[in-house]
Amino acid sequence: MDKKIAELAEQFEDLTIKKQMKILARKTAYSKLYFKEIMEEFEKTLLQALLEKHDYNITRVSNGIKLHRNTIAKKMQKLNIKEKKGKRKESKEK
Repeated sequence: MDKKIAELAEQFEDLTIKKQMKILARKTAYSKLYFKEIMEEFEKTLLQALLEKHDYNITRVSNGIKLHRNTIAKKMQKLNIKEKKGKRKESKEK
């Protein structure tokens, strides 16, 4: 069974983002989650991935997705996303 899951995961990764989102949208349409919960979970997961990609540098995330850094900071607060603790020390040392 693990081999089958790995094959499916690989096929999923080969799809475009739009096709992946269509699959996820159809799957969530039959879940018992409310629209607001689905959107918040997606937004939180995406924002966390972007922050990790840019080493929690909000300005770089902002430039990459064309969303004001204050808006990103507010979304982080709303979604309870914490800034990495070691990040500020590293940036001061550099």
